[in-house]
Amino acid sequence: MTFTPRTHRLADLTWPEIDELRPHAPVAIVPLGATEQHGLGMAQRTDTTRAEAVADMVARRMSPQVVVAPAIPVGMSEHHMGFPGTLTLSADTLQRVVADVVTSLHRHGWRRIFVLTGHGGNNSAVDTVVSRLRAELTDTHLAWSGVTPVVSDLVKQHADSPVRGHSCEIETSQAMYVDPDLVLSERLTRGSATLDDLDPAGRLGRSHPGFHFPQAYDVLSPTGNLGNPRLATPELGALLIDTVVDRICGFLTGLIGLPDRLPAPPPARIALETS
Repeated sequence: MTFTPRTHRLADLTWPEIDELRPHAPVAIVPLGATEQHGLGMAQRTDTTRAEAVADMVARRMSPQVVVAPAIPVGMSEHHMGFPGTLTLSADTLQRVVADVVTSLHRHGWRRIFVLTGHGGNNSAVDTVVSRLRAELTDTHLAWSGVTPVVSDLVKQHADSPVRGHSCEIETSQAMYVDPDLVLSERLTRGSATLDDLDPAGRLGRSHPGFHFPQAYDVLSPTGNLGNPRLATPELGALLIDTVVDRICGFLTGLIGLPDRLPAPPPARIALETS
């Protein structure tokens, strides 16, 4: 008999339902987003909504094998603080929040946990905390990814702006597909889309691949976005997001198939010789 949960969202279930679902759902997804400016025509919750929407689509596709934790709606957005309304956490705070959520899931029996971030600014903190947790939770398979990087090959094929990455045609297309209410199409404005649009520091950083020279977005672009969101279409968004879901489902299927990790053995005792 196939087990069919009422929903895959932990926050919408009662604890007895979760207790019943847990043996059938080996994977827990933790969506991680941001509350930050997205140019003149896109809502501040865009990154959170994209992560949550992808997690929901994956869970529905793989039901009942995947549950989804509540999305973490604020991330590392210091580089967007030049625009009103952006909220940010420090790297230390974000890592502690992710660690506490993952540890809570571990304490309730989940041993395959996937952190999905919709905001690239979270990447360094997530990579660090996942690496640390893997060492601490030695019986748990932990992994993470972004949304757009999973389809970087498609981005190269379909992006038109030489300079892009935040509220550009790629991200705006995804937003149009997962939640049209995120986008005010009449307000979309071309941002810094070529190297010539950037100031000298921005041009230096963007013209030398492999070098990290981050700049605040109010310096990079007066509108807060890069690329040209006016080129966005929901059809492109569907292609990108549906492929992201396909690839994450493939990865998580492989994760479920892995042998369980074993708890670390207790440290060896050293016998002290007595004379």
